[in-house]
Amino acid sequence: MITPLASPPAVETLTIQPVGDRWRITSSDGLFEGVFTDAKSAVRCARAEAEAHPGHVLMLAEPA
Repeated sequence: MITPLASPPAVETLTIQPVGDRWRITSSDGLFEGVFTDAKSAVRCARAEAEAHPGHVLMLAEPA
C-alpha cells in the first residue's frame, strides 16, 4: 500500500546564470549552489539535482 504524502513537496527553483567566464547554479532556498567552467556541466548538475528532489524546477536565465 502506498501512503500519500501529508503535504506536497516545497517548490524550489534552481537558476543557472553566467558570471564572467563561469556558470553559477543557485537554489531559491539558498541550500544549493555551484560554479562551473561551462554551461553544459552546470545544466547537467542542475538537472540531476532537480530530478533527485521532487518539487524542484530548473530555470535557465537569459544571458544579459
